[in-house]
Amino acid sequence: MRVKRDTITGLAGLTWSVIWLILIQMQTTQPANLLEPGPRLLPYIGLIVVFLSSLMLAIKGLRDWKKDPTPDEPYFPEGGKLKVARSYLMLVATGVLMGIFSFLIVAPFSIFAFIYDLKGNSEVKPLQVAIIAVLVTAGLYAMFVYGFQVKLPAGILFN
Repeated sequence: MRVKRDTITGLAGLTWSVIWLILIQMQTTQPANLLEPGPRLLPYIGLIVVFLSSLMLAIKGLRDWKKDPTPDEPYFPEGGKLKVARSYLMLVATGVLMGIFSFLIVAPFSIFAFIYDLKGNSEVKPLQVAIIAVLVTAGLYAMFVYGFQVKLPAGILFN
């Protein structure tokens, strides 16, 4: 039985969300005197969103398959695997560089690079991308530091 891409993606999302739920449950600790949900709440909210989205995607894929069982086009068009690998390596490099240089220094450059990597055939102006990168960095910083009260990487060079 050849299922639709949506079904495969949905089942993969369900599997990974359950695996991450177990890992977070085992590894995240919380001080005993903390009354609010604290640092454990955000990953659970994210996992619930991923789980529900994956469940709906799997259901949609199964419904589409029942209507039309012909297989979909391949997941990745020509050059798609290389693009996914490059994006993954950029993500890993961002994490490593944040540990060295800090969130505030690395994030704007990283966001700028991701926008350019994901733009495809679209025309984007460097000044607009730079402004978006700075605004997204400021928004993320405010959200995590002031909203969630989570410390972002300060970098080993600035400690």
